[in-house]
Amino acid sequence: MCRFTIFCLALVAAVFPASCESGFAGTLLDYRNFFISYEQKGLETCPFTYFREACTDNAHVVVIETPRNNESNQPSICLGTLISEQFVLTTTSCVASTPPADLKLHANDAHENMFVASVYHHPDYKLTATATEHGDHLAILKLNSTVRFNKKLAAACYWTSDSLDMYAKVQEISYDSIMKKPVQNTTICSGEHKNECLKSAQQLWCQRKSSIGFLQIRQLGQHQMHPMVASFSCYNENEIIPIANNLLWIREVTKSSNLEYNYTDSGLGEKCLKNDNTTGVCLPIEACSQAFKNIKNIQMNHAVNQCGFDKNDIPLICCATEEMLKGPETEALFRDIVQEIEDCEMLYDEFRRTPEEHQLHSQVAIIDSHDSINCTATLITARYLLTSAQCVLSLDMKTATVWLGLSNDIDNVAQKNVIHSAFPHPKFNAKTNHYNVAVIKLKYPVLIQSSSVPACLWREKAKMPTDLSAVKFHEEVPSMVSASPMYYSDCRRLYNPDLIPSEMCVDHQAPLYCDPKEQEDLCRQPGSGLFSNLYYGDDMKPVTYVVGIYNSGFQCDKGGPALYTRVSEYYEWIKSVVYLDSQKAE
Repeated sequence: MCRFTIFCLALVAAVFPASCESGFAGTLLDYRNFFISYEQKGLETCPFTYFREACTDNAHVVVIETPRNNESNQPSICLGTLISEQFVLTTTSCVASTPPADLKLHANDAHENMFVASVYHHPDYKLTATATEHGDHLAILKLNSTVRFNKKLAAACYWTSDSLDMYAKVQEISYDSIMKKPVQNTTICSGEHKNECLKSAQQLWCQRKSSIGFLQIRQLGQHQMHPMVASFSCYNENEIIPIANNLLWIREVTKSSNLEYNYTDSGLGEKCLKNDNTTGVCLPIEACSQAFKNIKNIQMNHAVNQCGFDKNDIPLICCATEEMLKGPETEALFRDIVQEIEDCEMLYDEFRRTPEEHQLHSQVAIIDSHDSINCTATLITARYLLTSAQCVLSLDMKTATVWLGLSNDIDNVAQKNVIHSAFPHPKFNAKTNHYNVAVIKLKYPVLIQSSSVPACLWREKAKMPTDLSAVKFHEEVPSMVSASPMYYSDCRRLYNPDLIPSEMCVDHQAPLYCDPKEQEDLCRQPGSGLFSNLYYGDDMKPVTYVVGIYNSGFQCDKGGPALYTRVSEYYEWIKSVVYLDSQKAE
């Protein structure tokens, strides 16, 4: 039997809120993408890393469509190249001032479009101009999710030399509007005149250069004929602007620690952005009380932002927090519940500062369905729990019992409750387990005390705490086990190619003296939380955050990672469920 393990908190000094740029000490900055920057891949290893198994010449070429021209009613086409799993290199004249959401990208006859989260123009670029006397400037497009490289999709590298070692192909990449695909014009350079050939081919490209393509070099030898991007523009008719001149800027952009999203998957329950840049959640208009009132006022119709359709093709609107207030009669309830969620760190200080061991489980709720299927949930307010959609859909909620206030013995709990209602995410898919999150409302408010303290919702999208913990049960004794998150791309590459950005892989670190079955137990707790214990503010108050909700096990019974739903991705939806439901009459 495993001895009860006291979980040691790592002291992390930091100041929330989520908008803070400095982040927490001991967090993964840009947890999905930082490791895939070229700075870490290295220029020398790039050809062998990316294009080794590609079986098409244009695996790196990206076709970029901008909105249709008013005169021709045809989209404008230009080209770019993948330079990593999440970045595309192109020119400023290609994307100009087009909003990222209006850009459509596709590569190598892919059926699915890629979408852009943000555009980084070269610092010398002025929005009032495109090409200058110094040539067209570069732009980098950051995709809203990583692409998975395969035999038909890969990244190009950078040409950093001004001479050739051996046989090489100098290729002009352009777009054939009739065949509607990228094409190549190749010059072969070899022998003793190979460098003169290289210079001549570059000059010819500058003289007949199209504004939509680029120049690349494939050289036999150390680069294994990998496409090396040489230039997107020319100083004049005889001299290219080498891509090597901009490597420092490219590296700086692609190693950015700020993760950005452009939510193209609009629909019920999705996060959205209003015209004034405030965030909200996609809801039916009647659920967004203030917006529903305003829609009758023609003068205020501009404030209503449509963000998709539900399964019955009913329009949805982007509803901000303040628009969820139903009216003066519910304002007090509304303000109280908003404070419980959004000012969570400032509440319950006297109960969080306790040396008692059961404080480690004070946010944990056990849902007993009186059969073999039990669930775990996390207390997030005095009356609401956070769990998985799998959990609530498997329960008989009329008979289920909720236990809160665990000590180091599951039979010794402080409070008993029952379920009033449950709200699985409307887009939950039982086959894929995507959107596997749910909110439960308890029939009675929980008495907040040292053994029952709500956890705060983790809302940082670009950062993930490195020190995480999960609750496990061994012979009805709860204890904490350390866990660590994996990088998004690492998990996709090594374990789960179907992983989506709202999910994460987590390695559980079971104590060495525990038997193998304890690892299996971690993989069989629907709805259990993944927590981070951090110290908040100048006075270092301890705060427990719920960072993830157990989704499923991916080889976790064999030492592989477990799959969790990321709470930060559903923060807006969770708020909307709690805020709207708390105003309903019972």
